[in-house]
Amino acid sequence: MYADISQSDPPTPLQRLNGAARVSFQGAENRLIELYQANPCRVLLPRRHQGAVEAVLLNTAGGITDGDHLRYSLTATDGAHITATTQAAEKVYRSRGGDSHVHSQLTVTEGAFLEWLPQETILFNGAALARKTDMDVDGVSKLIALDWLVLGRRASGELLTDAAMHDRWRLRRDGKLIWADDFRLRGNIEELAQRKSLLDGACAVATMIYVAANAGEYLEPVRGLLKRAGCRAGVSARPGLLICRFLSPDAMALRRGVENFLLAFRSALHERHCPLPRVWAC
Repeated sequence: MYADISQSDPPTPLQRLNGAARVSFQGAENRLIELYQANPCRVLLPRRHQGAVEAVLLNTAGGITDGDHLRYSLTATDGAHITATTQAAEKVYRSRGGDSHVHSQLTVTEGAFLEWLPQETILFNGAALARKTDMDVDGVSKLIALDWLVLGRRASGELLTDAAMHDRWRLRRDGKLIWADDFRLRGNIEELAQRKSLLDGACAVATMIYVAANAGEYLEPVRGLLKRAGCRAGVSARPGLLICRFLSPDAMALRRGVENFLLAFRSALHERHCPLPRVWAC
C-alpha cells in the first residue's frame, strides 16, 4: 500500500511559479489591442476619466522565491499614453538555492508615452533575485521607467546578512543599445551597503530614467526638484536621456522622496497636475 522511499533520495522539487502578463495599447484613444495573462500574473484596468489608462500589474501569489519566473510586457504605440504600476510592493522571500527571476519588457513606438511606475521590491534575508528590464523606444516616443529596492524589513529588525541581488537595465533607441546598467550585491549585504563606493549606509535605493528627444532640457529643473526630495538624490544626462538616483537609510523616507519628485516632475512634463497612481495610496 505504501511505496518504499529511501531516506537518501533527494526531495521532490517543488512546483515553481512561471507567470506572465502582456498588455498593449494603440492610438491616442488608448485602445487595448492585446491582453495576455498566465497565473499568477494579472492585469487590472480600472476605469479613469477622459480615456486615461492606468494598467495595474498583480502577482496573485503574494511574492516570489527560489526558481520562480515572472515576465511582464508593456507596449504603447501610435500616440498612446499609458501609466502602468503594480498593485503592491513585490516581496522576494528566502531562497533554498535558486534565483527568483523577474523580466520586464517595455516597448514604446510611434509617438507614444509609457510611464512605468511600479511599487517597491522588498528583499528578505536569504533572498536571491535576478531582475532585468529591457526597454525599446524609438526616436519620437517617450518613456519614464522607475524601479526601487528595499534591502530588508527594517521595521521588523531584519538585516540582510546573506542574500543576492542582480539588477540589469538595457535601453535601446531605434534598436541601438544606448544605456546599460548593472547593480549586483551578493553575500552579507548589510556590510556591503556600508561601503561609500556602494550605498554608503543606504538600505533603500531607486532609479528613474526619462527617455525623450528633449530630455536634456529638463536637466536643471530636475536638479532643482531633487534638492527638495528629502533624501539623497542626483541626476545625470545622456543624449535624449535623464538618469535619476535616490538613496536613503530609511525606506519610508525614500518613498516620500520619490513620490514628491514624481508628482512635481510629471506635472511639469504634462503641464497640468498629474497625480500618482491611485493604488500607491491603498
